Amino acid sequence: MRVIERLREKLNNHLGESLGETLVALLIAALALTMLPGAMAAATRADLAAKKESVYYEDSGNGAGYDNGVTVSGFTIDQ
Repeated sequence: MRVIERLREKLNNHLGESLGETLVALLIAALALTMLPGAMAAATRADLAAKKESVYYEDSGNGAGYDNGVTVSGFTIDQ
């Protein structure tokens, strides 16, 4: 009978829960911060690939762009 009472007391005890929750939150934050640079690099690569495929993107002369040889001088929208 005494063992069951001690077991119930331990199950109902909430001491240490905040420490466990803090450790889980720190683990989630560490994983997010670890994955962030990889996600930024992937987004940059995707952006550059999309710019190379776009017919509206030109090199501005400073070498930062991609010149695909297409010049757009204007466009019209017909209704």
